[in-house]
Amino acid sequence: MDITTRTRLVDQAPSFQKPESTDLLDLRRRLGEAMEAWLTRSPSAETRDGYSRDLFQFLDFAGVPGDEWEKLALVRPGMVSAWRDRLLERGLTNTAISRKLSVVRSLFGYLRKYGYTGANPADTAFVAAPAVPRDGKTVALSPEDCRMLLDFPTADTPEGLRDRAILAVLAFTGCRVGEVSRLRVGDYKRSGGHHVLEVRGKGGKERRMPLHPEAVERLEAWLAVVSDGATDGPLFRPLKTARGQGKDGFLPSPLSRRGLQYLVERYVRKLGLDPNVTAHSFRVTALTTARERGADIVDLQDFAGHADPRTTLTYIRNRDRLSRSPAYVLKY
Repeated sequence: MDITTRTRLVDQAPSFQKPESTDLLDLRRRLGEAMEAWLTRSPSAETRDGYSRDLFQFLDFAGVPGDEWEKLALVRPGMVSAWRDRLLERGLTNTAISRKLSVVRSLFGYLRKYGYTGANPADTAFVAAPAVPRDGKTVALSPEDCRMLLDFPTADTPEGLRDRAILAVLAFTGCRVGEVSRLRVGDYKRSGGHHVLEVRGKGGKERRMPLHPEAVERLEAWLAVVSDGATDGPLFRPLKTARGQGKDGFLPSPLSRRGLQYLVERYVRKLGLDPNVTAHSFRVTALTTARERGADIVDLQDFAGHADPRTTLTYIRNRDRLSRSPAYVLKY
């Protein structure tokens, strides 16, 4: 945004009380405290990091230095709209842009609850978010391709046993990649005749996931190789050496999200599957397949750890809808 545009926007009525109406340093301090409280309200470090990244991208665009929080009082809807348009020009997806706008909207909504007056400059009444498609962008696997992935790692090396267990957990629980990365050995347990995983999800929310017998079998085989009896260690760990296939052991640290994503990408590439398939595709596939086979949306919402069933619906792909498309009956 050029200086002329920014000056014109700043000259409009401020969204909050004018900085000159109170002591500048006091306003800076109070806004800084409110910012800190907003950023730390979530118990999830990943959520805080994501919010912080998105917010500071906007503040940099709007010309709000990190030590001059009083300038938040000069943010206008026009600034937010201009940022949205810049993100569209850069080619970001509508989903990503909507998420970033919601972060800015959340901050200013929090500031209002914190005691400041005026409108929220990112409110949807002022700034429209780009339309997000009903179906998400993540590619779902067919049941046949999912089975191919599950069966591809061999069971004759420790690495293969680990990978077979990881793919089974992804496919049969629909867990997020970060949730799988955070699993500890002690999170796998028995409860009332069921084998379960205690999963820590977004925002520190916890849920108990019953495990499919195939996932149980694969986890047991993996733990028989790697478990040293400690329950506080990570459930899935990286190799000590890249070519050792786990025969020389595993590191004591958890397998990272990127490590899990690369693991899936490697098997997708070896099988020649759609290169757009990612680790997140297992989550979409689990929810879609369960819905097709009669699972209730409320149960699916709980299964996925979503706060809103509308979020769950965005994960469910209608595979039959493509097959029934009018495109296949056209003749000329």
